Amino acid sequence: MSANHRETIEVTIPSRTEHLSIVNRVTEEIADQLALGDEDRNALATSVIEAATNAIQHGNRNDAKKKVSVRYVVTPNKLEVIVKDQGSGFDPDAVADPLRPENLLRERGRGIFIIRAFMDQVRFSQQGKNGMIVRLVKYLQPTPAEKEARG
Repeated sequence: MSANHRETIEVTIPSRTEHLSIVNRVTEEIADQLALGDEDRNALATSVIEAATNAIQHGNRNDAKKKVSVRYVVTPNKLEVIVKDQGSGFDPDAVADPLRPENLLRERGRGIFIIRAFMDQVRFSQQGKNGMIVRLVKYLQPTPAEKEARG
């Protein structure tokens, strides 16, 4: 891939959790094509599925008429995944800290924490009444062969 090359793949699904398997397969295929190691592959897959699940359940409130789009933008240096819903959005800073003692035993509420821990960059932006966008970035490390070729 040349320094300026950019590839974009987009998947749009109805807000139904049974369609998350499609997002997962696309994410895993991209991870394979990028030759990500097991740790990065698992971190990416977990983060994308968590963001898409949040978009379905919290953003679109499981309304199958509303869509969730997942766009993968691959450049030589990074993979950016943009997850967009059509819901009313939320304030990510208002989400309870899952590490606080009163939240440790809760079954839910760890998604944003996990995404932030696994990805290199995470950005949330509300699009007014047009939904929420979550941008996940994973920087790509050159393979040993690429490092050697660069000298």
